[in-house]
Amino acid sequence: MPSEIKPHYQVVVIGSGYGGSIAASRMARSGLKVCLLERGKEFRPGEFPNTEFEAAREISITLPELTIGSSSGLYNLHVDEDINVLTGCGLGGTSLINANVAIKAEPRVFECTCWPKQIRNDIHTLIEEGYTRAQEMLMPRSYPDSYPALAKAKALEKSALDMGYPFYKPELTVTFEAFKDGINHVGMNQEPCVCCGDCVSGCNYAAKNTLAMNYLPDAFNFGAEIFTQVSVSHIAQKDKQYEVYYNLLHEGRESLHTQETFL
Repeated sequence: MPSEIKPHYQVVVIGSGYGGSIAASRMARSGLKVCLLERGKEFRPGEFPNTEFEAAREISITLPELTIGSSSGLYNLHVDEDINVLTGCGLGGTSLINANVAIKAEPRVFECTCWPKQIRNDIHTLIEEGYTRAQEMLMPRSYPDSYPALAKAKALEKSALDMGYPFYKPELTVTFEAFKDGINHVGMNQEPCVCCGDCVSGCNYAAKNTLAMNYLPDAFNFGAEIFTQVSVSHIAQKDKQYEVYYNLLHEGRESLHTQETFL
């Protein structure tokens, strides 16, 4: 409950997407007192929208001058002059509604001189180590041959071969094989994929390896305190510490009374 937020933490993580979840996990594992604040709600398997009407209630459109819909809606469409971006708002961030594809960036991406030299020098060391750690936690797997054949995959394979390009199945952060006793590597209940096709609207079968199935519970297991429906407005430095200002969101209604703070 937000009322349990303490007045002081060593680390405050804002947001529970890939950056926030991983940071919370690493910081908590190192023994620091960690608090994670997420603007969206917690969605458990079975609670994601399953009809057009349910999905419409979770759509939020952010324009330069205003926001249409609930600011804590699951599907956040950000409309700008040069680019539009769809992001997820909930415990787990965009991992809740992405397509699960987990592939390494091509070498040319990090070799570009737009990156600092220090990063380019670490492509085969720290960056490679980061990939390994992420794979161990997210557990990506290719769509198995034991599952039903997919017509779209077959069509793409034929197209690739006809054009002389190699074809392969990319790794997906989806559980295809049952865990022993149904419990995954961080103690969460997970089931094998049922091929419902609802990955990008929200998995209701506990098969998608969202951050709510790995990094977030891992952070919690190591002592991190996680709070949802808390919207951070700004951060201010005071002496050698920082104050984090936030509003509490309840049942889709923003609490507009006095902002709370903690150091």
